[in-house]
Amino acid sequence: MRRRVSGIVATSAAAALALGFTAMSASAEQQEWIVDPGGVYEATAGTTVLTNTANGVQLTCTGSDANGVLESSASGTPAQLGTIENITFDDCSGPLGLSFGVVPGGNDAWTINGESYADGVTTGYIGGVVATLTGIGCEATVEGEAPGTYDNATNTLAPAPRTGSGHELVVTSVDPSANCFGLISEGDVVTFEAEYSVSPAQQVSLQ
Repeated sequence: MRRRVSGIVATSAAAALALGFTAMSASAEQQEWIVDPGGVYEATAGTTVLTNTANGVQLTCTGSDANGVLESSASGTPAQLGTIENITFDDCSGPLGLSFGVVPGGNDAWTINGESYADGVTTGYIGGVVATLTGIGCEATVEGEAPGTYDNATNTLAPAPRTGSGHELVVTSVDPSANCFGLISEGDVVTFEAEYSVSPAQQVSLQ
């Protein structure tokens, strides 16, 4: 009887172990992102706004253009779906009627990353952002990640603040001799808002 009980226990343990491995294998399977057609793209936005959340001060640009390369597929969540190789900001102005330039920096391209997908909308973030704000009496650097979405229906890549996203842009340096009249300080969190129309149109899905 004792052997039979021991055999039942051993069999149950083996079955549980097998089920555990099966569950682990299923959970370990990576989801596949599909970007159709992918490849080289261009993107154009109208009004683009950077806002210092510490005091509400805004830097507004009349437009922005970007280009880069999108992957045709990628695995995992989050996943890098593409890059922003070049980006420009046009006619930027801030408080006190000052004109500003926004100059992308860093050695690497900015990245476009997908985290979740529902009803044709990809939610994710733009990573690796490094940009210098330059103007009369102002020199500051902003770095980090900008949350955003891509909508298949409108072919629109839209960076915008999202509560609880875990992604943010932070002022990492301010020139003491050009401190932006005290309107920008190291450690301030900045939001990035724009709607980029992407061409050619892309269809993103998560399988």
